[in-house]
Amino acid sequence: MKVVGWVGTILFWVVQLTLLLVFDLALADTILLAALLVAVPAVATAQLPLIASVRVERLPAYWGSIATLWLLGSACWLVGTRTGGAAALGLLPLAPVSMALWSVGLTLGGLLTILLFREISVWTGAEESPVLRDLMPRTRQEKGVFGLLSLAAGVAEELAYRGYAIPMLAPLVGVGGAAILTSGVFGVLHGYQGWLGTLRTGLMGGLLAWGFLASGSLWPAIVAHTAIDLIAGIVLGEKLLPPPRGAGVVGALDARSPETER
Repeated sequence: MKVVGWVGTILFWVVQLTLLLVFDLALADTILLAALLVAVPAVATAQLPLIASVRVERLPAYWGSIATLWLLGSACWLVGTRTGGAAALGLLPLAPVSMALWSVGLTLGGLLTILLFREISVWTGAEESPVLRDLMPRTRQEKGVFGLLSLAAGVAEELAYRGYAIPMLAPLVGVGGAAILTSGVFGVLHGYQGWLGTLRTGLMGGLLAWGFLASGSLWPAIVAHTAIDLIAGIVLGEKLLPPPRGAGVVGALDARSPETER
């Protein structure tokens, strides 16, 4: 954890100063980009040993994530809209039919990605992260708060890693490079899901980045991201995850905890 902290701190300043002195970006943009690309994933990575060593309390985890996400999204909104308004973040209207088609298409693509990785896990024998299973909402109260978390993630993460970061990085590393870089960081942010979940989330980030760039608007990615989280977390839940290794029928029955009925 200390090593990650030190490396993260050094990389933060290297990236921030490079953006400031070499690429001549505004101070606010250099700090925010360095935070998105280095500081936030470094903090997420440093927390992995702690998360893996304790049982996750779902409601506190949900509320803490909601607060963090809205803070991140607000920072990107304030910095990203200061000169070009909402359009600078890709918040441009689409025709209703186009909006619906893009939103549904990206949502289906995201759910198919989850199903693909479920099959990969079955084929390869790779274990799904137990932390991810623990974080799945079970009670009605948890599902309600998880719905708020899904909205926060859909809005804030898309504002940060698609709407703000991609246009800022595109002049420096190209549009494709910006999409790949932000999608990779997006995957690292979800390291608590294990290596399988990191790859899955990174690929999904790439899908949402493509949707943002191809449609010309961030709104379909926001809607799709929110819908994917709601469907995967509340509607389908663990049905989208491979069964625990060696669980069999007993394990499957045990997974249906009595608290799901509350």
